[in-house]
Amino acid sequence: MKILLTGGSGLFGRAFIDLIKGTLHELYATYNQNLLNIENAISLDITDVKQVKKIIIEKITPDIIVHAAAFTNVDKCEVEKNKAYEINAKATENIAKTANKIHAKMIYISTDYVFDGEKGMYSEEDETDPINYYGSTKLEGEKAVIENCNDYIIARTSVIYGANKKNFATWVINELKDGRKINIITDQWVSPTLNIDLAEQILALIEKDEYGIFHTAGGERISRYDFVIKLAEIFGFNKELVNPTTSDKMKWIARRPRDSSLNVSKISNIKKPYKVSYALEKLKEMIK
Repeated sequence: MKILLTGGSGLFGRAFIDLIKGTLHELYATYNQNLLNIENAISLDITDVKQVKKIIIEKITPDIIVHAAAFTNVDKCEVEKNKAYEINAKATENIAKTANKIHAKMIYISTDYVFDGEKGMYSEEDETDPINYYGSTKLEGEKAVIENCNDYIIARTSVIYGANKKNFATWVINELKDGRKINIITDQWVSPTLNIDLAEQILALIEKDEYGIFHTAGGERISRYDFVIKLAEIFGFNKELVNPTTSDKMKWIARRPRDSSLNVSKISNIKKPYKVSYALEKLKEMIK
């Protein structure tokens, strides 16, 4: 199949590119600011309607569009609301309409932040109710895909991390490796997702021609603090450097869901997500 990936230079994008290289699929990947050093890399501003149509319809005409490009800085979304809406909602609507015109399947990478975090272990059928603007714009993106595209997958994920770009896990690794103390909250639960695990889940959904909403996240619910302690154990860092704290002490602009962990039973029937320890061992191998 001919696959177009938006957001190729992102954390998920890089892992997906590496995975597709080992298949017979033909991959095109777009980037906005961070140049991609791969074949079939295309510069694309997803908020430019004419540019999107020209590249998707005239230049590529893909069978599959994996839409991963997004404005993901949760606090900045709260401040730069117009930018967040244009990228996460409006651009997604435009891509969905364009995909539908050429009868392409659209896979939209969404987030656990579409939930309010009061319950945790959310299933695909649970009611959405975001508590910050980032979550709201990503939910608008989901609605745009459902309303404008006949063949789609909405893939909600949680706390993506990996070896090839700055993220929560690499920040922790760098701080602990240099012997610096870090404050980690004990009262937020998530489903941390290694980027290569997410890439494998998305490819499995594509190859099985699935449809609808899937929670494509790591295989365990865990607190941020326990995740960091487990990381320290696996990497051989001093756990005493990890100071437990609570979210009310954090200087965040946007509210965060208390428990946005995802139930991954549905995707497990297609591709079993990694457990935390296994994923962290894989991360350790990738960083060596």
